[in-house]
Amino acid sequence: MGDFVPVQKSWVEHWLDRYCQPGSHTFVAWGPDSRVCARCGKVELVDNRTCMICGIPGEIPSRLRSTRNPGLERVGKLCGVCLDEFASRSNIRDWVAESA
Repeated sequence: MGDFVPVQKSWVEHWLDRYCQPGSHTFVAWGPDSRVCARCGKVELVDNRTCMICGIPGEIPSRLRSTRNPGLERVGKLCGVCLDEFASRSNIRDWVAESA
């Protein structure tokens, strides 16, 4: 029999499952330069340089648009890894990324 290969989630899906949906965090101060979401634990830099999806620094100004809830948009930054995945898949868990 062949080797068992578990189903791997994508990078973006992993973080969408782990953290609150983009823009729905409840942040509280956690240090002089960061804050943490009281619900999901995502740590974010207070100057909004953190990727809207994962927890690494965001580099590219972007807009996330919900395809499930028309009119729901989040503006911030995405890291290169998340942006690359959106470029290859376009719609991930009802979110679409666009240039801001």
